[in-house]
Amino acid sequence: MALPINTTPTYTLVVPSSNVEVKYRPFLIKEEKALLMAQQSEDPVVMVETLKNVIKNCLQSEIDVEMLATFDLEYIFTQLRAKSVGENVELIFPCDTCEDEKARVQITFDITKLQVVKSDDHNKNIPLFGDVGVQMRYPTIQVIQKLEKLDTNNLDDLFSIMAACIEFVYQGDEIFYAKEQTPAEMVEFLNNLTSEQFKKVQHFFETMPKIKQEVDYNCPVCKKAHHKVLEGIQSFF
Repeated sequence: MALPINTTPTYTLVVPSSNVEVKYRPFLIKEEKALLMAQQSEDPVVMVETLKNVIKNCLQSEIDVEMLATFDLEYIFTQLRAKSVGENVELIFPCDTCEDEKARVQITFDITKLQVVKSDDHNKNIPLFGDVGVQMRYPTIQVIQKLEKLDTNNLDDLFSIMAACIEFVYQGDEIFYAKEQTPAEMVEFLNNLTSEQFKKVQHFFETMPKIKQEVDYNCPVCKKAHHKVLEGIQSFF
């Protein structure tokens, strides 16, 4: 006789980058264990791969997890974690002046209220020169996995990542899709921009949507006021 299997509830969330509503279930103990083991490994590649697999397992709508933006994955995970483990996360904030062990403040966050913050001056369509510009796409989990293996001090490696986030180049009404070009051709396109034009592409990455929370607190010992900005999923777990 087969053992009874637990039935998990189903919830919905809206994917930030596309505004598409998807269904999901909480993660199970086996998935929670996998996440804990990945965290303990301190290997970024293992952590990203495990996060991706857990999200794939828990989403019950037809959606390509591989193509989700990184901030989509971060937001989805916060919602999974809230329904699976608990909505509240307690973080400890130290004072950067006091050496006293008591100079710490505990703050509780309701992670269901965390939102993806979008900058007003952020745009995926970037005019560069004349009637030429680029349409960008957000870095996916695949791009991040490549980034983890690259030397971030190597400009060629960074240019490769930036080039991988170009969806197409346009000149007037003519469109040149990046998938129809070689990686070397896309990097060469970036290399031929002026410094001012290249800064416009950099601005896209600097202003990308992200999970963000501002925190204000006073040190219980010296009473110094602190203001911190938490960004990204790693700040809340």
